[in-house]
Amino acid sequence: MGRLEGQVAIITGASRGMGAAIAQAFAAEGARVGLIARTEADLQAVADAITGQGGAAAVAAADVRVREQVFAAVAHLREKLGPVDILVNSAGVPLGAYIHEMTEEIWNEGWDVNVKGTALAIQAVVSDMIARKSGLIINIGSMSGLVPGGPTGTVYVGGKWALMGMSRSLSIELKPHNIRVTLLNPGTTDTPFRPKEYGKHPDWMQASDVAAVALFVATLREPISIHEINFSRTRDGW
Repeated sequence: MGRLEGQVAIITGASRGMGAAIAQAFAAEGARVGLIARTEADLQAVADAITGQGGAAAVAAADVRVREQVFAAVAHLREKLGPVDILVNSAGVPLGAYIHEMTEEIWNEGWDVNVKGTALAIQAVVSDMIARKSGLIINIGSMSGLVPGGPTGTVYVGGKWALMGMSRSLSIELKPHNIRVTLLNPGTTDTPFRPKEYGKHPDWMQASDVAAVALFVATLREPISIHEINFSRTRDGW
């Protein structure tokens, strides 16, 4: 029996990169996984890979910036798979710009996806978790949320700092309901999230490394909480 047998996990940003890797890792351990992202065809490809390996998956296309879409997607996945035990917020965008060149559109998309989208997904599942007195929320942050950001980082880095504060506050707020909140802060990871001009870097962390850390958190005994994990390549200068 897999370590997540009988559990339902919803993963946002599940069509590629870290989200897809986490979905596949959880499914391999027996979880029924619900996949959320904007592009249904990409989600279905991930779901097909999971079911092809004997796992259980369902998809729901939604823009995490839009409350109605997020709530409808979660309701659909709950109907297909059952009550949600685990939520992984992996949806994100790597937008950046120098502050004097930043448009309102860049600012809004960066914060709406990376911060507001996380909050909306949590809102969509947390009432049921409170009623059941059980649940795990994993937010994917970044080492960029712990160290001073570089040029053009106002939107992305600022959002990750915000996510750290939100996760810490939620951990305290939801603790009386036996709901655990964990923030994962990976360092540089080679995923489609990276700009294409960076090329492929097999010596960087891979999405599967992030999935392994998320799986570690998800398979701990329920009385145990991990609040934050910061991890990167050993030789990185974080």
